[in-house]
Order: sequence, then C-alpha cells, then structure tokens
Amino acid sequence: MYIGRYTILGLLGRGGMGAVYKAAMPVAGRIVALKVCRPAEIMADVMGLGAVEEMFLQEAVTMAGIEHPNVASILDVDPGEPLPQGHEDMEPEELAGRTPPHFSMGYYCNNLGVLMGENYEVERPSRLLGADRSLDIAAQMLAGLDRLHYEGIVHRDVKPFNVMLADRDNGRDRVKLIDFGLSRLRGEPTKGHKSMVVGSPYYTAPEQEADPDKADARADCYSVGVTLFRMLTGRLPDQGGAGRTVSDLHPDLDQRWDAFFQTALAPDPDKRFAHARAMLDGLGDLADHWRAHRDSVCSFFDEETVPRRKQDWKPRSEPLKTGTRTAQQTFGLDELWRPKQYGCGGFEDKNNGTVLDSCTGLLWEQGGSRFALSRHKAEAHVRRLNRNRLGGRTDWRLPTVEELCTLFTGASEPGRFCIESVFDPHKARLWSADTKSYTAAWYADAELGFIWWQDTTCRFHARAVAG
Repeated sequence: MYIGRYTILGLLGRGGMGAVYKAAMPVAGRIVALKVCRPAEIMADVMGLGAVEEMFLQEAVTMAGIEHPNVASILDVDPGEPLPQGHEDMEPEELAGRTPPHFSMGYYCNNLGVLMGENYEVERPSRLLGADRSLDIAAQMLAGLDRLHYEGIVHRDVKPFNVMLADRDNGRDRVKLIDFGLSRLRGEPTKGHKSMVVGSPYYTAPEQEADPDKADARADCYSVGVTLFRMLTGRLPDQGGAGRTVSDLHPDLDQRWDAFFQTALAPDPDKRFAHARAMLDGLGDLADHWRAHRDSVCSFFDEETVPRRKQDWKPRSEPLKTGTRTAQQTFGLDELWRPKQYGCGGFEDKNNGTVLDSCTGLLWEQGGSRFALSRHKAEAHVRRLNRNRLGGRTDWRLPTVEELCTLFTGASEPGRFCIESVFDPHKARLWSADTKSYTAAWYADAELGFIWWQDTTCRFHARAVAG
C-alpha cells in the first residue's frame, strides 16, 4: 500500500483529523511517521472537508517553521490532490482514490503515555516515574513550549501521548512535542464549529474547556502541571480526595512542591505561571531544592514488602508468542504490567563481564550491548557473544520476559531507594525473546519495572542470558 511516495508499513493510531502510519521513505527506506488527513466522518460533516484539510496543512506549516530539540521536526509535506469541484455533495467512497494531504516526521517508538502506563481510562492509577526523571521530562516539555510561545503559538493539547520520547542519551529520554492539529496563533480564532471540543479531558485548563479561544500560554502550562503531578504521584490532581496535595500523596515531597503546584494548577489563569519560561524557572528552583534534599530522603529498600518467588523457582527459558489480551496472564503481570512476583535478587558480580543469579542459576551479560539496537541486531549481538565465548560460554541467548523480570528490584518508584545495581542503569530497556507478532516483540523497562511491546525496528539494548 502506498500513500503518495511512501510505502505504508502499519497503522500507528487514529484521531479526529486523520491517521498516523508507520511508513518508509522512497529510495532510502528511512522509517517515518506519516500523518494523513482522513478525518472522522462527523468532523468532515461539521466543519467541511476543505476546512479540515486547511487545518491539517496549517499543522504541518506550524511544525515545519519551528526548529527546537524538544519539538518534532517535519521532514516532508505533500498537499495531496486538489479536492474536486462539488466534493461537498460526494460520498466518501467517491473520494477514496484521491491522494489526501499528508506529511512525514521522525518515527519515535516511545511516548510518555506508555512510560506512565496510561490508557483510555485516564483516571486509573499510573506508574510513578520518580522525582528526577519527572523533573527532567517536565523541563524539556516546557523548553519546547517556550519555543512555541515565543512564536505566539499555543499548543492546546499537551498530554502524555503527545510527548514522544526519542532514543535515550546516557539514560535520559529526549522529549519531542507532537500533534499541533489543535494549536493556534495568538489572537487567531479557532477554526471549526463553536461546539468543537479542543483539548483532552483532565489535562485541559478550565478556561480552555469553557472557551478554546481564551486559551493562551498559561493553558499549556496548566497541562504540564497536570502531567508532572501525575508522573510524581500516579494520580491526577484532586483524585483520591478533593484538594489532596502532592506532599500528601508522596512522602518525600514537601511544601515547596505544594507551593509550585498551587501556582501551576491554579484554576484562575491570572494566578498561574505567565508563560513556559516563567514555569521553567520555577521548576529549576524546585529541582535545586530537590537535589539538596534528595540524599536525606533516600531510604533503604525493605525487601520484606516485595512478593518473591520461591527459592527453587525457575523462569521459563523457551520463547513464546502472545498478544496484549493474554500477555498479562501469561507473563504474570498486574494491571500496570509489573510482575506480581519478583525474583530473589541474589546477583553476584563474577568479574569477567558476567553476573550470576544465585537463585535461578542464570548467568547474565553484565554490560549489555554498547548501543541500542533493533530486535534483529540484538539477536546478532547475542551471536557475537557466543563467537567470542563471553565467560567461557557459547549458550548465550535473548532472555524471556519471565527471565527479564528477575532483574527488577520490586521498588515501586525509581530513584527513591538506595539501591546499587550490578548492571548499567543507563541500559534499562531490554529486548526479550518473546514476540507479540511477526513484526513486534516484548521488552522490559528494568528501571521502571514494567513489560511492554514495540515494533522490532525500535532500538533497545540487548542483555543476554545463559543457562
């Protein structure tokens, strides 16, 4: 299947304005995300297809005009074939053969929504990311928004699934803001029907919900505040009891954090941070306070609180294929895709590039692959270990999900406990031997302690196991 010059490799997602596909560029074959204007029928009926396509191309123009490390870059824009005269009276099937407007941008495997474990039931608890990572991600979000606000652009749909995470650099995710379909220039009225909802529930500022045209930079700051609150607590603001503060919900965060969120989440925009730069400055002060305070709150991990496997338990070593509907039961995971039971954690550094798990008898590659690799290249990495006889062994292989779960500490929040790992913490996302489909496989995030799947063209590290 082709759209314009692009080979379509799969559907990534759909929205009111169109669909996003994984695609390959012509000649070079580079993998990209291709956004195609194929609006939902109700949106086309209410606004008119011509107006929707105008909004769609405006998104491409908006993104293409911004160059910033934390804003996704546009690679190519194609306005598609002109709408035929009288298209308003045509059925959708009559326009099916026409090439619609589309644009390509970088393809990123991860996003903040996946990292947090958020799903369509947004009000359900999500994973805690830890203060250090949460502060870093929020700072990058604000840096990207600061660039937009400088140009007079209000995003109006800041939420975890619109925050892509590019390949990690020394353990640090690089934020890329996407989805500018609802953005507008300062002073520009919202295109579309008066009743059209702009933004996403729970993340949208009160004044934007009441009147999208009143949304300014402070509305985007509010959305970042909601996202940061959730990264720290696993909850939406006010969830679990009206007016509960972040210090009520997190034992290591004090009144300085409460004061920050009182400003960031103020219902009255006049009492909020005036723009992203002001909020970024406030976040920097909070980060300085946290770093000075962090060592005193680092506590020793209570192993007794973690459900452990029996000493004689052996994890499955044979790879299997399972889909998302059955994976949690098959792998023994909870609703946030974390193990219901953990290994006993008896790791011993053998001082030859390997680590022995005395509980399971498994021998692990200590360093892992030097670089993040596609799944295919991760398998090549394992073959290289066998050729080189790491630790005197030739039976190295990719681990199963059950085996990878034995690497998890059982801590519910990264960075909160004084845990020294024998493994490189910067190589946390690890390919497994288990597959979801012909083109997707399961991986582990050893830092946050969860299992998920990704396209095999994505790049994660390999950490081989033997035994």
